[in-house]
Amino acid sequence: MTEDSELVISVRLQTSLGPAEIQWRDDLVVRFLWLPKGTKTKQQGAYVRPSVKLTSAQQELAQDLVDYAVGTQIDFSQVPVDLSAGTDFQQRIWKACQKIPYGEVVTYGELARLAGRAGAARAVGTAMSKNRIPLIIPCHRVVAACNQIGGFTSAEGVSQKKRLLDLEAGGRCNLKVPSSAYRRKMRK
Repeated sequence: MTEDSELVISVRLQTSLGPAEIQWRDDLVVRFLWLPKGTKTKQQGAYVRPSVKLTSAQQELAQDLVDYAVGTQIDFSQVPVDLSAGTDFQQRIWKACQKIPYGEVVTYGELARLAGRAGAARAVGTAMSKNRIPLIIPCHRVVAACNQIGGFTSAEGVSQKKRLLDLEAGGRCNLKVPSSAYRRKMRK
């Protein structure tokens, strides 16, 4: 748990999906990230340094993230988030993405239409890659057309996205994960 000069509160979580960290500035979530496997956290659940007091909403959200990881259906659509790091268009995309219900997916093109920019699927992909608050802004629920899983920005890449989609599907989702050869080709 850390606080910096900008009054960012950071809480590390140990979840069934691996270690994670959530950060707030005031009452707004500014960052959520999956930490590399092997990152040490104190215990299962949230570690909060005793000198810092979380609000009840912050405590509840930290517990919701831990509960989500074991398969509890959690609605993060009303969590207050700070979207100021994005352009106006990215903020519209992230707001629309935050409304995608648990267990459902939309394509990049569908999300572009929902945000008022039909035909901007690639720009949606860029916005998703810049999402600083995954899970709460559930970019893992945005997939490519033709039943393809699409990309995912995390240390574990699309395998993390597939795990999240499988969790929400209650088993295995029916999306295709690109082969490693295809992923290498796309990185070039």
